Amino acid sequence: MIVEKGTVLFGKRKINFFVKRSKKRKTISIFVDPVEGVFLRTPLKPTIKFLSKLIHSKAAWILDKQRRINEVMENLPKREFITGETFLYLGRQIRLRILKSKNKSDITVKGGRFLVNLNSDLNTIAEVRNKLIHWYKKHAKIILAKRVKIYAKKLKLIVPEIILANQSKRWGSCNHKGCIRFNWHIIMAPISLIDYIVVHELCHLKHVNHSKDFWKILGTIIPDYEIRRERLRKEGFKYCF
Repeated sequence: MIVEKGTVLFGKRKINFFVKRSKKRKTISIFVDPVEGVFLRTPLKPTIKFLSKLIHSKAAWILDKQRRINEVMENLPKREFITGETFLYLGRQIRLRILKSKNKSDITVKGGRFLVNLNSDLNTIAEVRNKLIHWYKKHAKIILAKRVKIYAKKLKLIVPEIILANQSKRWGSCNHKGCIRFNWHIIMAPISLIDYIVVHELCHLKHVNHSKDFWKILGTIIPDYEIRRERLRKEGFKYCF
């Protein structure tokens, strides 16, 4: 897939966008994504000049959608990592409770709560945040490994190596060696969306690009992949802190 960048001025506003070209694609679509920003999926032929004019013609719609996204983002809770806050895990809210302990400093989940024991008053926010990240990564590794094993068998693939990453704009990726990287934040999403990402990346081990064959094989495993993909696109910004 060929990726290019561009910028359009609309009055005093600047709209940055990027283009995802594919020789298999026959139509042009514009997306305004909370994570990826403004981008177009397009065939190879349209020039950047032509696409820039298209973005300009849709500028009012794009800016309105960005405004709506910003309003949602602003209404998301500001993370303070204090007792009473909730954090998503597999699509469910888990409430945080911080406890003082003279003997131990750890994190567990009990009774639907994150229980964080701290034996120090220093750097509490950073310590709680780091413990949560460690817990999420640990469980992400376990759950993703299980889901990869299940779907690799269905796709008749050798179970690949998986690595957890902190990719800001991607939920997953794979390299030429067959190693799959997953953004650990995906563990905050419901299992149905986790499965979509897992199968998506496994299918790339059979088809590198997003060809018709790629989507066909993905559809055999997850028939409603379009619904899941759209849900992830709309809700993905929730799965972070």
